[in-house]
Amino acid sequence: MTDIARLAHGVLFPGVGRTRLPRWAAPRIAAGLGGFVVYGRDIVSATQVRELTAAMRAENPRLHLATDEEGGDVTRLENTGGISVPGNYALGALDDEETTWRAARQIGLSLRQAGIDWDLAPAVDVAVNPFSPNGIRTFGADRAQVSRHAAAWVRGLQSTGVSACAKHFPGHGLSGTDAHLGTPQVDLSREDLVEHYLDPFRAAIDAEVDSIMVSHVRLPQIDELPASISRPVMTGLLRDELRFDGVIITDALEMRGVRDYAQIGEAAVLALAAGADALCLGSWSFGEDVDTVVAAIAGAVDDGRLSVGRLEEANDRLGRMGSREGIDEEPDAAYGEQLAREVISIGGDAEVTTENVLIVRLDPIASPAAGRAEGDVERFLVEAGRNVETVRLSADTYAGEQMLSGALSEFAEEYGDDGTLVLLLRSPHRFAWQEPVIAAIRAKRPDAIVLDMGVQHDDYSDFRAWVRTYGSSRACARAAAEVLLGR
Repeated sequence: MTDIARLAHGVLFPGVGRTRLPRWAAPRIAAGLGGFVVYGRDIVSATQVRELTAAMRAENPRLHLATDEEGGDVTRLENTGGISVPGNYALGALDDEETTWRAARQIGLSLRQAGIDWDLAPAVDVAVNPFSPNGIRTFGADRAQVSRHAAAWVRGLQSTGVSACAKHFPGHGLSGTDAHLGTPQVDLSREDLVEHYLDPFRAAIDAEVDSIMVSHVRLPQIDELPASISRPVMTGLLRDELRFDGVIITDALEMRGVRDYAQIGEAAVLALAAGADALCLGSWSFGEDVDTVVAAIAGAVDDGRLSVGRLEEANDRLGRMGSREGIDEEPDAAYGEQLAREVISIGGDAEVTTENVLIVRLDPIASPAAGRAEGDVERFLVEAGRNVETVRLSADTYAGEQMLSGALSEFAEEYGDDGTLVLLLRSPHRFAWQEPVIAAIRAKRPDAIVLDMGVQHDDYSDFRAWVRTYGSSRACARAAAEVLLGR
């Protein structure tokens, strides 16, 4: 094993891919691997994730074990024993920095129990574009508000000893493109970026955030390349302009936002040369990709495109990260549920007095970043003794119009006055196919209750009731069920 190979391994963060330590992992850890990002499919229970992280640390106790536990709709732990707290969109609606601090602290305590020391959160994008795929993950559309809550969230999480990571630099807020599927573009000048657009990251840096994730957003007035492989963005803006000296990690290099420009080996070299310290390889990147990237880095050093000093600098920053003392304290499982009850908004008569409930779900396109949160209100209604039926429609549902029409008429014939219709929505304004479906239900069943669990954009006050939860976490679903049950 050469020194170059060890330094190259030290900046890599692949996925795990299994609920136990996979065979390919141990030799790469021995070669100096920096750590892993633990994704949702790697976790099935609280006990299992603790055993997984313990097995990793048994190979090397200095590994950084990361996940992206944002709370709210992007969660890895809540369905496997972790706490459930409303996400950034709900915290922005509550707009109390102490509440945001406490919510992030609960997440940190839950992560410590799981054996995870690095949280790839919070998202501090500003949702100025209502069609942003990250809207539900943001604190809102006001830059000053997002900045305040970004700092509070970072301080709350890091008070537990877990490292935070502000993302997605320089910010997705103006773009409606999901970087998993394409390259977002933010067409702003350097002056606009420095004077106001980057304020949430400046606030996170002032709060001493340990790391910042650089996204695949392209800033055409700064560089032709995505930020994740751009030296003018990563070094020029983040290092030189904002004076950030913590760890810079890339967003996943498997994403189309960068893969349309460079395959994973070349992207890794470009990212390191641009100033990155850690390379998130992605949820489907394992031993083979580690080997590919190590070979690409070693080749770049041999041909002079990448210096040994740059690799040493990156390894050194990673070695220093997370040196603060952790705390041993139980997370408060009730706190997130309390916040979900506080943030929920109710208009009209939302109490379901019937025994039978039909829930019509209009499913959004699932983002690869999303966790398992989908607003499982059915679970809580069934536990309360209600008979619940569900119809799910998506953009490609076969005979969706007939399915909906048939379900509504059959349910009405079966239960008559002893049946209630609930329309469950999650940011429907982002999906053109949902507009005519909602219009049809509005015309036929204005007595329906609208359960709005996404970003609020359209007005549903003409229905019998409009319940807004500001997210679809377990805590939000429970709060919604309580409202429907009249509790």
